[in-house]
Amino acid sequence: MAKYEISGLQCDKPGCNYVDPSIKLEDYKSYINYPCPKCGSSLLTQADYDTVQRVIAVTESIPHDPNDKTITSFSLDGSGELRIKDFHENR
Repeated sequence: MAKYEISGLQCDKPGCNYVDPSIKLEDYKSYINYPCPKCGSSLLTQADYDTVQRVIAVTESIPHDPNDKTITSFSLDGSGELRIKDFHENR
């Protein structure tokens, strides 16, 4: 299985810059529709949570190559649509 690290949540509402990098993936389910402490918008929509679960399932189905140092960063905006932010090889 390929490795993955997913953590932290940020508010997607335009103009709100709330970020909590300490939220762990295993706690995400409890943050579905949880209000942003700054603006009250949902910190994690059901659609984004479902997308994260699909990313994990796909990642876990990929055989792990210890020589592969590819790093991919993605973001979600509440719609469940995944946006690749960065894709590079970590050397």
